[in-house]
Parts: sequence; structure tokens; C-alpha cells
Amino acid sequence: MAPLLTETTIVSIDNEELRTVYERVEQIKEEFYSELGYDESTGKYREPFGYSVTDNFFITRERGTLLQDALKEVHAHLDELGEEKAELFNALFEEDLENGLLDEGTNWITWKFKHVPAAMAETLLNELVLRVRLISGDLEFRGNQPSAEASGMVKYATNLDFMVLGDTLTIVPANQGIVVEARRVNESNWQPLKQDSLQHYFVPASTGAHNLRLISENSEEQFTFTVLPARINRRGAEAFLTYFEGQPATVSIGTVISGGSVSCSCDDDAVFRSQQLQFTPTNTGWCSFEVRGANNAMLLRDSVYVQSTPQPLVKVKGLLDGERLPKGTAMVALEAFHPNGQGIYDIQEITYEKLTGTEGEQKASGATINLNGYQGAIWIKNIITASGDQTFETEGNFLITIDA
Repeated sequence: MAPLLTETTIVSIDNEELRTVYERVEQIKEEFYSELGYDESTGKYREPFGYSVTDNFFITRERGTLLQDALKEVHAHLDELGEEKAELFNALFEEDLENGLLDEGTNWITWKFKHVPAAMAETLLNELVLRVRLISGDLEFRGNQPSAEASGMVKYATNLDFMVLGDTLTIVPANQGIVVEARRVNESNWQPLKQDSLQHYFVPASTGAHNLRLISENSEEQFTFTVLPARINRRGAEAFLTYFEGQPATVSIGTVISGGSVSCSCDDDAVFRSQQLQFTPTNTGWCSFEVRGANNAMLLRDSVYVQSTPQPLVKVKGLLDGERLPKGTAMVALEAFHPNGQGIYDIQEITYEKLTGTEGEQKASGATINLNGYQGAIWIKNIITASGDQTFETEGNFLITIDA
């Protein structure tokens, strides 16, 4: 997206106040590039798929608030800019308006930027810059030709430099008579883009280089853009998921892609269905996975970090007042569970002693102790649990009492 904005457009904003707003937005963009370690000449970042920089910049350091205030100022000038610009603003910022752009608070900032990977945040920010230009002044598209030869066939475009599988490329031609088509590079057949009112849409079905062309009565322009593999969903509740060794896990994909073959570095039996990757990590550390479609085309590439399974917590089922079981209880049943509610643990052995009996220390296989009519105190000394290939030994050291 950055080359489209910095190399192929010019902007002229006559309104001094709006020009100041635009310059503030550009300054925020430049600061973000600096934070990312973004090199515009190579288009590379230090951590393109990390989101810690994005959260720190837009939320912790409140640059998102400055950006939101700038967009509110653009909205405040719509009356003087005219009805056409007002309609364009409402169309371009429709989802933003629905998610609190003009409201007080941080709902819009959180929705727009929280836990968004750096590369995607850069794309979102550049799109906002483009929208401000479109609303505030005259925007001239130069395509790949020198400015003197530009035909100006594109009025507005998003994702024309690169996009992720499942994203939508949007084009608004300079006039309704322009035909817009797309194809994969090296394919012979062009496909017309879907159209909704003045906008044309293209949702790619595969990754790799694609061509876009616009045809008018007397001229034609072509562009090349790249479709990158999809990534997992890192927004909303998905952003807080933690993955543990030996625990079955499901990863939701952040876009819609067709099914394909899966390779996973931490689970040879991983499967992909219904936009979800299901796997059980067999080791800790980074776990990478790929989904490939027809002709071995890359559809998805991403990774998650797998942590060691934590020591389980243990509870006794049916306790009264936290330490007693009712009279007539036939068995003591224990349950092991993950500290945050995830995962599966099996209790393999319990070491215990009936304090008013004569048997001394005993062991029970599984998660239950057969009381055989015993009443009184029981000392739970040790519990062995398993999760996947891991075994945990917990010193119970707690007492329970069977009421007489």
C-alpha cells in the first residue's frame, strides 16, 4: 500500500485547516514507520507479524487518539466541503463509523488497531491517509507512467500494492465507462471485477502475483499486485489464546479460504476444516503451519508459540464447607484441571492415608479412593497426573473428613 500512496499520487489541499490535519496524519504515519523499523525502499519490517509495537504505539502511547481526533476534524469540515464529499466520507468510513469513530472513548482505536500485526497496521494506516486525501483535496492517480502521460483512470483504490488472501481489492474508476478486470500473472483470461454502484471488487482465490487492468475507449492501464498467504485471526478473543504442549488446540483463520493440505511442525496429524486449524502440539516453542491448495499454492502460513503445560490444580468433588464429605460417601473423587480452564489432565495415582485406620500409607489407581465404609480423616499425600506425554507429581498434603 505504501508505494501507491508515496509514489503514484499527488495531493493538493486548498483548505489550510484540512491541510494541517493531513500533515498531522502523515506525521503519525512516519512515527509509526520509525517504531516499526520500516524500510520504505525494501518494504520490510523488523517484526512484520508481531503486534506489540502496534499496541504500544496506538494504545499505550495514545497515537490512536491523535489519529481519531484528526479524522473527527475532517468530519467536522464536511458541511463546507459539500454533499458529495459528505457522501464519500460516509461510504469510505462506514465500518469505522459503526465502530465508534466519532464517539468518545477508545472503542474505535481498539477495534482498528489492537493486536493487529505490524504489516496489517501499516496497510490500515496508509488507507486512512488515502481517505483523508480523497476527502480533503484533489487526488490524482499517476499509475506507472510519468505524470505528464497519466490518464487518471483510478479515482480511489485499496490494496493495490499487496493484499492477504481473503482481503478485498477495491477500485473506483474515474468514470463509469471504464472496464476493470483482473487475472493471475501468466494466465490468459481476464475476469471482470464484481461491481456495486461505483465500486469494483476483487477477492482473490489464490496467492501470488496478479494483474489488474482498466480499459477506457482510448486508453488502458495495467498494474501488478501480490496476494500473500492468509494468517490466523489475531483480533478479539483470539488474540488472547495460549497454546500448551499436549493440549488439543483450535486456531481460527482470520479470513475465508478453501480447504487444503496441512503441514504443522508440532503435530503431523493436524487438520484444517471449516476455517479452523486443529492440532495437538507435541513440543514447546514456535509451531509453524502451512495450508496449501490446488497446484501446491500457498493459502496460509503462520505460527503460534507453544508453552509448557503448567502444573495442574486438584480439587475434591462434592466437598462440604471446603473440607468435609457427607456421611455415607462411598468414594473420594479427585479432579485435576488447568489453571485457566483449558486442557485435559488424567489422574493416574493417589497416595493417601486413613488417619484413624491401621493400613498406613496406601495407593489408589485413577482418580478415586474406595472408602469401604471408612469414616474420619483422610490425608492426601501425593497425586500423579498426566497430560499428553507429560507427567506431573503433586504433593497433595491436604486433609478431608468423612462425616460420621
